[in-house]
Amino acid sequence: MAVIVHDDMPIDQALRMSWRESTREGIPEEKKELRYRIKPTTKVHAARRAAKKTKTRRARANRRALNKGGRK
Repeated sequence: MAVIVHDDMPIDQALRMSWRESTREGIPEEKKELRYRIKPTTKVHAARRAAKKTKTRRARANRRALNKGGRK
């Protein structure tokens, strides 16, 4: 992570630039993973849960469309 700060730059602008760069590189997520112990399976479970949620929403949308006489 590298942010160039000039002498005449306001401190809040420099901090904002630093924050943007760190979030772009995913540093807050890395710190969170290091701070709290996250089991490897927790990430797998979260991914499966998200996929199941998407699948359920799509199925529900298809059922609603069929009931309205839309797609078949």
